[in-house]
Amino acid sequence: MAVAHKLGWYVNRLRAMDAREIWHRVGEAAKRRVAARRNYCWDDFAPHTGRLPAIVIDRAALSLVSDDVRQAWRTVAPSSDGPGIYRALGHAFTISKGIDWHRDPVSGLRWPDDVYCFAIPYRHDRERGDVKLVWELNRLQFVPVIAALAVTDGEEQLAQSALDLIDSWIDANPPFRGVNWVSGIELALRVVAITLTVGLLGERRVGARLSRKIASCLAAHAYWLQRYPSKHSSANNHLIAEAAALFVLGTLWPDAGLGEAAAEGRRILIEEAFRQIHDDGVGAEQSPTYTAFTCEWYLLAFMIAAQAGQPFPADVIGRIGAAGDCLRWITDSNGHQPRIGDDDEGRVISSGEGHEAFYVASVVNAIAVATGRDDLAMAFGGPQLRNVVIGWRAAALPKLEGVRTFAEGGYTVYRGTLGRRAALVAMDHGPLGYLSIAAHGHADALSLMLHLDGQPVLVDAGTYLYHAGGEIRDRLRGTAAHNTLCIDGVDQSKIAGAFNWRHAATTELVASGDGAGGGVVARHDGYVRDYGLICQRSVAIDADGLMIVDELLSAGRGGSAALSSIRIGFLLHPDLSATLDGSMVVVSRARAPLLAFTIPGNMSCRFEAAEYSPAFGVMRAGTRIVFAAADPEERRFETRIAVQPWEGAARIAMAAVRLQPDQAPSIAATDGAAEPGR
Repeated sequence: MAVAHKLGWYVNRLRAMDAREIWHRVGEAAKRRVAARRNYCWDDFAPHTGRLPAIVIDRAALSLVSDDVRQAWRTVAPSSDGPGIYRALGHAFTISKGIDWHRDPVSGLRWPDDVYCFAIPYRHDRERGDVKLVWELNRLQFVPVIAALAVTDGEEQLAQSALDLIDSWIDANPPFRGVNWVSGIELALRVVAITLTVGLLGERRVGARLSRKIASCLAAHAYWLQRYPSKHSSANNHLIAEAAALFVLGTLWPDAGLGEAAAEGRRILIEEAFRQIHDDGVGAEQSPTYTAFTCEWYLLAFMIAAQAGQPFPADVIGRIGAAGDCLRWITDSNGHQPRIGDDDEGRVISSGEGHEAFYVASVVNAIAVATGRDDLAMAFGGPQLRNVVIGWRAAALPKLEGVRTFAEGGYTVYRGTLGRRAALVAMDHGPLGYLSIAAHGHADALSLMLHLDGQPVLVDAGTYLYHAGGEIRDRLRGTAAHNTLCIDGVDQSKIAGAFNWRHAATTELVASGDGAGGGVVARHDGYVRDYGLICQRSVAIDADGLMIVDELLSAGRGGSAALSSIRIGFLLHPDLSATLDGSMVVVSRARAPLLAFTIPGNMSCRFEAAEYSPAFGVMRAGTRIVFAAADPEERRFETRIAVQPWEGAARIAMAAVRLQPDQAPSIAATDGAAEPGR
């Protein structure tokens, strides 16, 4: 099975490559084979310089961080009372001097630490678990948090703990052996963690012995990043991370001979800003959190460049400002965003907790500083360590209202009131994702998401796991898991691996009405190939709710498959319940009605237990409302969603039978994945 899985991965990956990329991969494989024959050691990378690179910050700015945030930092720091705990990706990692850097926290098994990195089949080893968990630990992002706490609390023991962890990592990860050297983005994040720790504690505190080890370690990281850059179909946020890390390291460390690396990193960052962020500010990877992650890399590069007296061009800074504007528009009144596409909780500078509720807002606030745009300065959650480094601006939150269409990126967003409740409505009519593999996109064309009173109501199913996700990853990326129409349970775009697709659906914005009112009409061709049908959705917005019209239009070509079922699903946040009341479905929170769906006259309704992943590595049981066509020959379906005002809640009759999310069967993980919430 493992051999077949590996072979299938290679076949599907080759399908996504053009001739230029295949030639590049052949050359890269040759370089890897050459490197495998060398016996690298740290002395090979000892630089001819006596100083360390450091991200230097104003230590006084650490006073911006609240006591609550510092308390979170304290839970990470090991002490005389016991080890620290770093919570990320749904797991609690134990932090101590004796840490095992290669042990998977779920399976308990170790990834090999004495094998050439590219000889480890990390994508296909289901027994050990999802390699991302071990990579998360080895990003070292909790180390600068401990260093920052040492500065604020004036505790020498904490400073020594931070340095001991770096020392331990270097000893446990000799150059290019073990799984922690496989992926360039992991190296890039370690570069930031180490140089920020040095900047917080100072090179004098690091000491001569460890300084030499750190210098060799960073030089080895720079060598490997330059040798194996992410190119072609892999040139997404990974390329941004690698380029930014080389730019930062080379700019901070001119004596190490990394001037060319810094210049190349800067060139890549300038070019990629206009590829990976659309003109309208939507991230090309079709994921708000990945957009924020990309922007965080740029903001760090902007800061280092400005300190060096070589700021980035104004149009590059403006492009990141456009991304901040888009992220601001899709952020509700409580700081939440609709979750679109993948979300793996990637951070450049960690807050001390992997799952950070207001991560996007924290980055957008820093964008406000970099661009001088006070209108972007969201203050949800308060300043984090990243904001101490890349900026924080306390400003009043301007109110956004009306409809905003991001035509190129593919979102239409409504901000205002529905049924006298604060509302955010978002419809996704964008492309599947970025580049030929669309690695982090979902088959979610025309999906609708709704927040009321600053809380998610109609939601995306989430991500859960990557490499170890197996069938669960496929299901959560599939069309049936999203709030859109699905034919015969078939995905609009065809999955071809955990980070790969083929036969991507093409979307088209037909009409939209920006401003105080209006709606949106869009379509996709994902079912033309099999069924000869174009799927079109229109959403009209009024003071009391939404009218959704789904239509299947003849494409005049293609399609030989027999159509047997048409379903329109809406996934509820797990805190909500659904009640069937005649021709209506009433959705409630804590017994107070929020929505009333009018069931389409030509469809039946049922409730299904559904998977919902609120954070990476965590699974909850939710409820999906499913409307099914009574006759598969029907081609038009009208769904009314009326938002219930507070004072009108009592007018909705509650039926006796209901399916509560907390009573739904728990969702079992399969295919070697961790158990939900474990």
